[in-house]
Amino acid sequence: MSKASFRFSIALILACVFMVTAMSLAAEVLPAAAGLPPLFSQDPDILNCLSTLQAVQGCVQEIIASFFSHQVQLIGPACCKTLNEVDDKCWPKVFPFDPFFPPLLKNYCANVIAGGGASSTPPTPTLRAR
Repeated sequence: MSKASFRFSIALILACVFMVTAMSLAAEVLPAAAGLPPLFSQDPDILNCLSTLQAVQGCVQEIIASFFSHQVQLIGPACCKTLNEVDDKCWPKVFPFDPFFPPLLKNYCANVIAGGGASSTPPTPTLRAR
């Protein structure tokens, strides 16, 4: 085994050990608060902003899933109703790196609520037989 290969192997093993250790220590020190994912349980301002959404079971998870999948259609009507109650000043704290997602949520939910809970996705075109 060459010296470079040996050094790389040792560095890789140490990196894996440090990552596993850091994750286990973080899980012990920072428990999830009130059912929120650990991502949001760090900042008290964010907890305060999302307290309204916690009343609807699964709402925070729906918002997270829609954010990561870029599909706002994953948010249900009950979550949309409570989403409209969240103060606009909260959204930059919750999504600091994506200022476009909160307005997208608000527009989608406004359409869902106006339509009585129906999805705001356009209908699929159908072909007519000649």
